[in-house]
Amino acid sequence: MVCLRVRALKDRRLGTAVIAVICGPVLAMLCVAARQANPGKSAAGYKKIALIIRVSDQRGNPVAPSSVKDIQVTEHGRKLQVVDGPKSAGPKQIALLIDSNFHQRKVLQLEQQTAVEMLSEFEKEKAQALVMSYGAEIHSSGELTDDFRGLKNFTSSLRVETDKRNETVLLYDTMKRAIEKLSDGPGTKAIVIFAEGNDNGSSIGWKDVTRLAHRSHIACYVVLFADHSFYGTKAIRRYGWHLVFDVAPKTGGRLWEVGDNSRKAHQAAQQLVLTLGSQGLVEILVPDVHLNRFHPVKVTSPGYRVSAQTGYFDNGIH
Repeated sequence: MVCLRVRALKDRRLGTAVIAVICGPVLAMLCVAARQANPGKSAAGYKKIALIIRVSDQRGNPVAPSSVKDIQVTEHGRKLQVVDGPKSAGPKQIALLIDSNFHQRKVLQLEQQTAVEMLSEFEKEKAQALVMSYGAEIHSSGELTDDFRGLKNFTSSLRVETDKRNETVLLYDTMKRAIEKLSDGPGTKAIVIFAEGNDNGSSIGWKDVTRLAHRSHIACYVVLFADHSFYGTKAIRRYGWHLVFDVAPKTGGRLWEVGDNSRKAHQAAQQLVLTLGSQGLVEILVPDVHLNRFHPVKVTSPGYRVSAQTGYFDNGIH
């Protein structure tokens, strides 16, 4: 306001000089405010991002991410500056996605049993969860909740779709809805996908789903259920190629192959619960570029096994 009033002076050069004198402190304050308004960016052409990591000891036992004190992150061999973490992001917020399309008619009950087992474990913690089923239609338990009895009842009430001619499987659309449910506020966020693995008919693709997960720091874990084998190139390409080799690793998740084996399903549920306890975030500085590409990174720490999202989209994380 002061600067605008000075413009009424007749001597334009004097006016300019006076503006410079008066606005010097104001400009300094504005610069500080601009930096505070953009905490993810720095004057040196870098921006701060967070990567999802999972930590275990040398024997493979999951440990709290805060126990790691010396962590290194590199991109193409170049060391990136770690500015915070590793640390837990807060209480768990979990979305369980259950494949109920017609092809899952022989394994849906096993999916349900495994989901209920996991919900029972989350109930022991200060966690919140929701459950969604998908096929040609999407059904949801609602918002995140700690009403685990209600979640178990919803899960047990799910039924397999009956139209065997309908090949629609809205996996990625369901993941998008789950991400929207998990996006608000802090927390250790994860989507656990029980699936045959394929998508057909969604309005969004795997790359966009991965970008959305990055922005909200959500790890995507995949448990493959089916009454057939997933082995062999043709099988993987038909059942979840991008889910297995792109979405899960790029978001810091991992894969379990269960098939229709109840023993494997129980082991996967136990390992998933432990794995979520080791999930955390590490904040780093990366070049502030906008090339619309994926940048692979490597995360290590002496004395620990560190698994991390395999990289970041330069315009996909805030």
